[in-house]
Amino acid sequence: MCGIVGYVGSREAVPVLMNGLKHLEYRGYDSAGIACLNGNRNFFIRKEKGKLSVLQNVLKSIPITSHIGIGHTRWATHGEPSQINAHPHLSHHGDIVVVHNGIIENYSELRQELKRHGYRFHSDTDTEVAAHLIEACYKGDLAQAIQKAVKRIRGFFAFVVMARKEPDRIVAVKRSNPLLVGVGKSENFIASDVSALLPYTDRVIYIDDDELVQIKAGEPPSIFDLKTGRVKKKPVSKIPWNIEQANKGGYPHFMLKEIFEQPEVISRTLKACVNLKKEINFEGLNGRAKTRLKKTRKIFFVSCGTAYHAGLCGRRMVEEYARIPTDAQVSSEFRYGDPVLSSEDVVIFISQSGETADTLAALREAKRKKAFTISIVNVVGSSIARESDAVIYTYAGPEIGVASTKAYVAQLLTLALFSFYLGRLRQQLSGLEVKQLVLEAWHIRAGIDAILDGTKSIKAVAKKLYRKNSFLYLGRGYNFPTALEGALKLKEITYAHAHGYAAGEMKHGPIALIDSSQPVVCLVPESKTYDKMLSNMEEIKARKGIIISIATKGDRLVRKMSQYVFPVPKCREIYSSILTVIPLQLFAYYAAVFNGRDVDQPRNLAKSVTVE
Repeated sequence: MCGIVGYVGSREAVPVLMNGLKHLEYRGYDSAGIACLNGNRNFFIRKEKGKLSVLQNVLKSIPITSHIGIGHTRWATHGEPSQINAHPHLSHHGDIVVVHNGIIENYSELRQELKRHGYRFHSDTDTEVAAHLIEACYKGDLAQAIQKAVKRIRGFFAFVVMARKEPDRIVAVKRSNPLLVGVGKSENFIASDVSALLPYTDRVIYIDDDELVQIKAGEPPSIFDLKTGRVKKKPVSKIPWNIEQANKGGYPHFMLKEIFEQPEVISRTLKACVNLKKEINFEGLNGRAKTRLKKTRKIFFVSCGTAYHAGLCGRRMVEEYARIPTDAQVSSEFRYGDPVLSSEDVVIFISQSGETADTLAALREAKRKKAFTISIVNVVGSSIARESDAVIYTYAGPEIGVASTKAYVAQLLTLALFSFYLGRLRQQLSGLEVKQLVLEAWHIRAGIDAILDGTKSIKAVAKKLYRKNSFLYLGRGYNFPTALEGALKLKEITYAHAHGYAAGEMKHGPIALIDSSQPVVCLVPESKTYDKMLSNMEEIKARKGIIISIATKGDRLVRKMSQYVFPVPKCREIYSSILTVIPLQLFAYYAAVFNGRDVDQPRNLAKSVTVE
């Protein structure tokens, strides 16, 4: 959830670090700081509570010349948000400075041990323990000191470290938390997220668990395997995004930009996964994956948050089109629930970032139990992608807004295509049926365009209702997960209470909430449960609830029963969840704007949840 950036080269380090941190703001943070080494081998450290702009204002009045440094945006885990708890952290004698993502599980034990040896602590963080411990192990070689220190540390982490006596290098190590090196011309970078590197390079090396990396100016990065003690040669990967794709492009917020990018996401996904013969092909599904999918007895979708809602849709899609028993579970529940798995099972992990801590832990549990693992991720080379037996990439492009929009739509379409692919592989669908399904998928882009054309009317409804502090979302079938997702979007960025329910459960509790002040969002496009949804709406109307409907364009019956209607084009039921979520994204966005919320960086949330 925190962000890390480091730089060594010929440029002035402070602007590079601050720009890198700026590109990591979307991950969420409560404080920020930087550390640089000057020509006199003294550390310059500045850190502040609050937004990056606070730190920027402090730095304006302090001239500093340095060509090496590290920076950090912190999300509090140990110790409250404060200037003193912000990173970087300096060691007891001032020889070592550290930034850190993750959690040191035995920090209390190590802290007491270091105190007995005379080390003084100034913060409440576990990171300061690492700074002191590395200094205690330091005998003139920073890489060796870090190797010794991490042997004492339990937990998961990414440490990026500088030593005052070795002013030409940055050394880093990781276990479970993301880290990658940016390779430039006579300069090198290190970061927790590719977004921080894109302004300077598109060439990266992904660091794996228990690897230590050392970067200097004018030299290739050196990578060591902590388990074997050997130097490792790793490939340099090229990032398929550019900095323009990660900027706002004239929109007031990343979230709105990303909502309006969804038609292009549909096109990119179809072009990447469907050939000229209208056949579905996933590059990351190798021969072994196909064999396991042909024979699997059961499929599990495992994910968190928005990706879990995609997994719920995926469960229904696979059962309908491939006729395979399928389950969908939240990653944290799956991991600790001692799942019954065997080598005959396939577990599919969905994550936008590919770094979600609970999902990564669940993946490792599934592998331990010999299940075949597939990941559906948006970030190439991410931890979940690298550790899976096979990977399917989504084509959302960089998603910066904390509340996921286009990544969710990319996941839904990818899952639909996967269900058709699996149905064909298992001979549940003919080639002709798959071609027809794919042909209809191409119409989704035009459908989203039509919905976006109605943005003004959605904005107008949001303006009327944004002061409401409680919303109920109801849906059935493919649109039950959409109800969950719509409610999640609203609560994430407006901070209003919102709850999604299967509409068939309305009489089992939620109906007690309905009165003349209660807005109820009803997802009622044409479907096999359309009549059942109408019955739900009648019950809401009888109790004078405020009905906001998402309905098929031209549906007069729904319009008569609703105070507000957001129309969506007619489509095959499996695709309806892609179209119906668009108005809900826009409604949440405008309600948040009218409430004066920080849409792209809502309170207490982070884009990539890399701690459990």
